[in-house]
Amino acid sequence: MYRSSEDLSFPRGSVRNIASAVLLGALIFGCRSPLEGTDPDLASEQLRLALDRSADTQIALIPPGGGPILDATGGEVASMLAARKDELDALGPKLSEIGPSLDVGIPLHGTSSEPCEQVMLSLATAIQTAVANNLSVQNAQLQKAVSVAQIVQAEAAFDWVLGAATGYQRIEQPSVGIIFPGLSGTVIPSVTNQNDWQLSTNLQKQLEGGGTFTVGASENFVDNLDTAYYTPDPAYQSAVTLGFTQPLMRGFGSEVNLAQVHVAQNQDRASYQSLRAQLLKIAFDTESTYWALVQARNQLVTAQWLVEVGTEVRDVLAKRRAFDATLSEYANAVATVEQRKAAVLDAKRAVQVASNALKALMHADELPVGGDANIVPSDFPLATPFQADLRASMTTALERNPTVEAALIGVDTASIGVVVTDNGRLPQLDLATQVQWFGLDGGIASSFDQVVGGDFVDYAAGLQFSQAIGNRAAESAYRQARLQRSQAVIQYRTAVQQATLAVKNALVDCVSYRQLVEQNRQTRLAQAENLRALLVDESTLAALTPEFLQLKFQTQHALAQSQNVFVGALAAYQISVARLHEAMGDGLEMHHIEVLELSEHATRTSSSFGELPSSTSSASHP
Repeated sequence: MYRSSEDLSFPRGSVRNIASAVLLGALIFGCRSPLEGTDPDLASEQLRLALDRSADTQIALIPPGGGPILDATGGEVASMLAARKDELDALGPKLSEIGPSLDVGIPLHGTSSEPCEQVMLSLATAIQTAVANNLSVQNAQLQKAVSVAQIVQAEAAFDWVLGAATGYQRIEQPSVGIIFPGLSGTVIPSVTNQNDWQLSTNLQKQLEGGGTFTVGASENFVDNLDTAYYTPDPAYQSAVTLGFTQPLMRGFGSEVNLAQVHVAQNQDRASYQSLRAQLLKIAFDTESTYWALVQARNQLVTAQWLVEVGTEVRDVLAKRRAFDATLSEYANAVATVEQRKAAVLDAKRAVQVASNALKALMHADELPVGGDANIVPSDFPLATPFQADLRASMTTALERNPTVEAALIGVDTASIGVVVTDNGRLPQLDLATQVQWFGLDGGIASSFDQVVGGDFVDYAAGLQFSQAIGNRAAESAYRQARLQRSQAVIQYRTAVQQATLAVKNALVDCVSYRQLVEQNRQTRLAQAENLRALLVDESTLAALTPEFLQLKFQTQHALAQSQNVFVGALAAYQISVARLHEAMGDGLEMHHIEVLELSEHATRTSSSFGELPSSTSSASHP
């Protein structure tokens, strides 16, 4: 380092001007916010355009516009049986019986005289409660808060740092004395005997350009015990120091030095997308489990209905055994009824399992999994109209799907790594500058007057250079970063393809199940007519033949199964619509759920729905 002193031809005023300019420039540069003027978008606009083109290829060949609107189509069977529709709808298992009056079994403790508590629950409330309370969502929320804390840590590298030190030193050291010629016996003392107190403080700031600015002040108090030989004694030595270091090649520039901040911001964005993905999954799982519970309760209704109508046939045969019913006919009826009773027990088990699964997803204190309360769905899957729009759905997915967004953030993070490692290939060339003002006098005030007046000034500047021969480590790190960016691009393209596949399959399911709803509605109507016609024949027959008995059992079973399939198609249609919105990434908006940021860097969800309802004993069902 080159060091200059007052003996050079720099006037003190010029030195003070130079020092003041250095101080002013460093303060202006150093006091800027490390995030001021930064671009939150992707590091490489060209790379973003290339990625956009990769997404556009998925929808480029799809014409705009939606498909036909799928709604109730009527059908030949419905037209033919329109006059008896109400009668046929009332024939067979009753959908209205899936409400709280349905016997779903006894609790796991107590007696059969103590029925389980029935809690009415809407789909909206179930989803809202699950999103607010689910343990997986809570874990994702905590991860989001962790990423926010990591941003603060990265930004803190640019905070001002205050330092201070104090100390005392007792010095008593011998040294070689000096005898002045002609002055016999007069020497400069050969023993240093003094007390030394030190006090210093400094402020340091890391600058976004890579440099470091330091300002410090120090005060030394020296008290020589041999007072006859020193002046001033005691002495106050004051100093003010300004320092500035700046890398000129490796480590230069805000793009490199703010890399950790940008990476932390990307991690926060990725955590947000992970939270959205978890919320979307919980919302979908809750809705699908809710409709599964509706299906299970409907299957229990049909199973109980089959036992009821089968028992009627069995009882009739029991009365006719003395006349025309054979033993084998009666035994067949008994076996059929007993088989149907087994189906009732299995259906009750399925209801309990579905109810517990929904309670586990909701994780509500009012409905603990360990409680014996049964959830009664207050909503029923409806055959709402549907219109597929493949291009619009894919466009929404490419813009809103959290997996695609997270993959895009990963490309940006990898691009930051390329920028940093590219800069790391440069040689290390650092500039270091320093200016010091000194004062020395018998009083502290007069000592600082000399500092303020610039009576004694030191200044220094220097350059330091280093470069690894071959630079293999830096070049390897750069190649690794480029390869990782290529991997991130491939992961993004994979995410785009998977999102596209999920949307397309969900649309296929939506269209197919919506058509199946209408077809199964016709099937259920036809099976009801089949049973009605059989009952008409039964009233005109004098005897129940084995063939007729078997046909009646088969017709009852077919009608119950057609209702199960119809309700299953309704539930599958609603589930496929929910899966479509999950794949598109707008499922939260469909349920009026919003992720809110709190000032304490925590995360919560907001919904327009109310609290979990209390138990009740009545409900309205279609």
